[in-house]
Amino acid sequence: MSTVGSVGTVGPPDAALGKAPVTDPITGTATATAARINRAPFDPFAPTGPSGVTAVATALAVVVPMYREARRIATTLAIVDRSCLNRPGVRLVLVDDGSDDDTVGAVFRALPETTLAPPLVIQLTRNQGKGAAVRAGMLAADASVVAFVDADLSLEPAVLDAALELMRTTSADVVVGHRIVDTRHQPRLRRMSSLVFRTLVGRLAPTGVSDTQCALKLFTRAAAQELFEPLTTTGFAFDVEVLLRARAAGMNVQQLPVAWAHQAGSTVNPLLEPVRMLRDVVLARRAVRRR
Repeated sequence: MSTVGSVGTVGPPDAALGKAPVTDPITGTATATAARINRAPFDPFAPTGPSGVTAVATALAVVVPMYREARRIATTLAIVDRSCLNRPGVRLVLVDDGSDDDTVGAVFRALPETTLAPPLVIQLTRNQGKGAAVRAGMLAADASVVAFVDADLSLEPAVLDAALELMRTTSADVVVGHRIVDTRHQPRLRRMSSLVFRTLVGRLAPTGVSDTQCALKLFTRAAAQELFEPLTTTGFAFDVEVLLRARAAGMNVQQLPVAWAHQAGSTVNPLLEPVRMLRDVVLARRAVRRR
């Protein structure tokens, strides 16, 4: 394994694996620089000519943060393999957040059973939090559009196409999913904690987005660099800081209603984590105000 600060790339020989920037998710020392936002309409999969060759090698990068996902990551990869994401121009960026259950090993054991293009695999040397993992993937991704989704795939992969279309037609810098939740199968404690968190965030740190924690967000490459390079929140509340920064920068943020289904096996403590997240929201608001 090669290690770059707190970020390492692991896996079989692949020239693209060396593209990860020198980035430390905790100190924020990244070589990537914020880019000027281009608000012109675009299609990341648009061909450059009659040959049908796409404008860039990777049009869409999908970041998937992983923590203790050894038991179900093979299922996740099999679902992606059968989905619309298994097509030219799409690449997975799998980021292991210092798991202690051989999540990365499970990834490489599962990949030969798929027809997926070789993913970029990043392994944090220690557990730092979901925000740190997503940040590492966002800054390492080399694509016109960068998205992130959860490893449990509580959203159908096909919603990414709808999000791309919304981004194209509205010239959005950011597209955020808004969950339409079937609460019949969601644990009552998680449902209540989510409601309380959403209400408090709306008062403490208004972002202009109704569902800050939906695990579907797309960014143009320029927006991803500008928003994630200065990110200070390493835990689950990182979405709030990202959206606060997007609002402060005057970015075009669009919301997309998406069907969401609860998946068992979450590593989130529904009692303790909301308290930590609210603390992080207050700190994120201060960080954004100091920019």
